[in-house]
Amino acid sequence: MKTKGGKSGISMIKPTSFYSNDFEKTKLNWFCYELSMGIYDEIRGYRGKQLKKYKIDDMALAEFSIYISNIMKGIILQKLSGEIEAVCISYEMVESYFPRISDKLVNKMVDAIAKVWDEQLGFCEICPTRCISEKDVYCTMFDDELYFE
Repeated sequence: MKTKGGKSGISMIKPTSFYSNDFEKTKLNWFCYELSMGIYDEIRGYRGKQLKKYKIDDMALAEFSIYISNIMKGIILQKLSGEIEAVCISYEMVESYFPRISDKLVNKMVDAIAKVWDEQLGFCEICPTRCISEKDVYCTMFDDELYFE
């Protein structure tokens, strides 16, 4: 899917950003890969012009999306282990990466991340892959050449 005036998440974010060896080709890392593409597409699609104002290009947004999904991975692990009761998406996640953007844009980006998070979890409820409940299981989708074109 191409976003308005830009490249899609699948063309900007590669699965190799989520593993450095075969041991890391887990279903949880696949979930994070999919989450990062969703974040990229959502923010790029509706906030592209505002991002350009702050000189945030497609590559910077892709790197940010990977960064956020890796933060979310830690939060998922804390939730599954019982360390925290609820998943919280806060403005600090965005502000720490893009300290110069306006509060209004930070809030819109947090809203976009929360929207993608909810959509991703909603899809996961019916997906047979079970990326969260089988988080440590090897994910064969990392080996599918379709994602490396």
